Order: sequence, then structure tokens, then C-alpha cells
Amino acid sequence: MPSKQKASDPVTHLLGGAVSGLCACIFVQPLDLIKTRLQQQQQAHLAFIKAGGQAGVTIAPLESTIWKTVFGIIKEGSVLSLWRGTVPTIVRNVPGAAMYFTVLNESRTLLARRKINGQDRTDTQSGTSALPKLSNTENLIAGGASRAAIGFVMMPATVIKVRYESNLYNYKSMSGAFTSIFRSEGIRGLWAGFGATAMRDAPLAGLYVLFYEQCKVRLADLKASSPYFDVSTPTIHLVSGVSAGFLSTTLTHPFDMLKTRMQLKPAEYRNVLQAARKVLLEEGAIGFLDGILVRTVRKSIHSAISWTVYEEVVRWHMDRKAEHLV
Repeated sequence: MPSKQKASDPVTHLLGGAVSGLCACIFVQPLDLIKTRLQQQQQAHLAFIKAGGQAGVTIAPLESTIWKTVFGIIKEGSVLSLWRGTVPTIVRNVPGAAMYFTVLNESRTLLARRKINGQDRTDTQSGTSALPKLSNTENLIAGGASRAAIGFVMMPATVIKVRYESNLYNYKSMSGAFTSIFRSEGIRGLWAGFGATAMRDAPLAGLYVLFYEQCKVRLADLKASSPYFDVSTPTIHLVSGVSAGFLSTTLTHPFDMLKTRMQLKPAEYRNVLQAARKVLLEEGAIGFLDGILVRTVRKSIHSAISWTVYEEVVRWHMDRKAEHLV
């Protein structure tokens, strides 16, 4: 049937993913940069405490507040300094988002075609989505597996992005960053922190898809049953994206903190277990929440923008194709 072909057309989802990735990464890049700097300052503060304790210094210059960090970044150049690292972010996010949404759609379509109790569910779709409707477990599996696979492919770009945003490295270009990492750390350096990244991204993506779809269903039901809740479909997508982003990001933040430290200081944070033990011993359990506020706000906004734009692009593209078929 034409509807089946349109729903699983890879070009449609590649386009939707690329556009959504571009819009989201440009909009939230300042928050991403601030998050990296805050986590970096926390590490510098701990190093100062260690050195100061030996020298008899008791006061450490911790200034890792959000506003001080923002003004510090602006002083480096101008307001545009808040978008430092945008190019490597685009290089990573646009193809990464395009591939992720395409693989996710193919995974969801494949799972939806399974016959459960003798019924083919390929045509079963939620009222507010152009994508197949799945169970909570299937959404969790599809989101997690798709993100882990794409995360591995895009890992070198992720490492370069994190270090380019940090002021620990004086990289002048992405090619220079790639060459420097490869020469000093070898091919393994380009995948630094992948363990923590996979442990963060797979559950994050799985939980996000699960929460996102559940929220859309609940809001769509509320819209259908209440004359006072007359909102547009994009609004439902936006609210669902913010809610799912907040919940999934909060639950997986410790792995993001470990990933960032492993990528910034691979000599000190060698693997996930060693890094987690080091953070626990030096900072306590509260150390795993380092940077959670900025990341939660950033991820919620990023997810809401990317998924809303993605769904609307897919819907628009499918409607255009349907018009040509008439």
C-alpha cells in the first residue's frame, strides 16, 4: 500500500533527521558549551584543592556558576564565542541525526511488522505521529539499539567536538584536532569515552522514545476527550519532547559526566569503572550530578526542537508525496 511505502521511505527520514539536527544544534550550542566548561572547571577546582592542601592553601578559586561561565566565555571574544564548536557540532549532529532517525524508523517499522497474536501491526500508528506505534518495550529496544549503533559511527566527531569546546586544547581546526588526537593517542583516542557514551546514550534514547510516545498518546487522548484542550499537533510534539527529554536526561546524567571527563582527560579517567570510582572517592555521590542543570535544560530543549521539526518535516514530505499520487 502507498501508506506503507511512505512511512518507511528512508529519504523522508534522512531529510527530517538532517533538518531537525541542524536546527537543534544551532539553537542549543551555547548550552552545550556552558555544560562542558562547567564540568571542566569542576575538575580544575579539584586539582587546585589537591595542590593547595600540600602547600597550605585553604581557599580554592571555584567560580563554576552558570553566569560567571557565560561572561567568561564572552570575554574570550564576543557573544559569538558562545557558539564556539558549532561547526564540529553540525558535522556530528546533522549526519548523526539523519542516520539515527532513519535507523530508528527502520527498526520501528521492522518491529511493527511482527505478527503478535496473528495480527499484523504494520499499519498501526499513533494519531499524532507518522511513525509505527509500538509497545513500551519495543520503543525502548528500538531507541537504544539505534542510538548505540550511530553513536559508535559518530564517536570520532564527538571526541573532537568536546575537546574543541574545551579550553584545555588549543585546536585551530577540526582537521588539526583530528591529527593531534591521532598522533598523540592513536586510533583509540578517537573513541575515548565510548563505553560511557554507549551506557548513557542507549538508555537515554530508549527511555526518551518510550516517554515521548507515551506522552504523545496521553496528550492526544486528552485532546480528544476535552473541548478545553484544543492544541495543535506540533504543540503536542513540543510538550512531549520537553517532558521526555527532562526525564530521560535526569536518569542518565551520571554517564554523561563520566563520558565528558574521559574525553577531556583520558589519562586520568581511563575507563568507566575506574572513572566512576575516582569520582566517588574524590567528590562523593554528588559528583555524579556535576553539570546536571545545564544538561537537563539543554537536552530537553534540544530534544523538543529536533523531534518536533523531524515529525513535521516527515509529515510534510509524506503529504507532498501523497499529493503527487492523487
